[in-house]
Amino acid sequence: MVKMNPKQERFAIALMSTSTIKDAYTMAKITNGTAHKYLNDPDFSAYYMQLRREAMAQATNKLQQSAILAIETLKNVMEDAENSTSSARVQAARTVLENAYRGLEIDDIQHRIEQLEGRLTANE
Repeated sequence: MVKMNPKQERFAIALMSTSTIKDAYTMAKITNGTAHKYLNDPDFSAYYMQLRREAMAQATNKLQQSAILAIETLKNVMEDAENSTSSARVQAARTVLENAYRGLEIDDIQHRIEQLEGRLTANE
């Protein structure tokens, strides 16, 4: 990954934590023009995308860790026929599991793409 200067790093982090470019460049204490210069820079775009990927990988990892609890919840609900809120708990557990599996599928696809890109680069 290309090294960014401190302003670029602040702007990238601000983009991750705000909902608008204006809020991000204000938080990073740079101008609108500088922000758009960074956004049009391929190295900055790659850096920012890497930050986003890392954040999503962490979120996916936490989601997958929650899958164990979801399985335990499903097991408890299946064993507790008298629980009146079973359907709500089952739906929540199902949602966690579906997302955990989806995260794993995305990781697998990303890995396969990286392998293909590596092969393409090696053949060039």
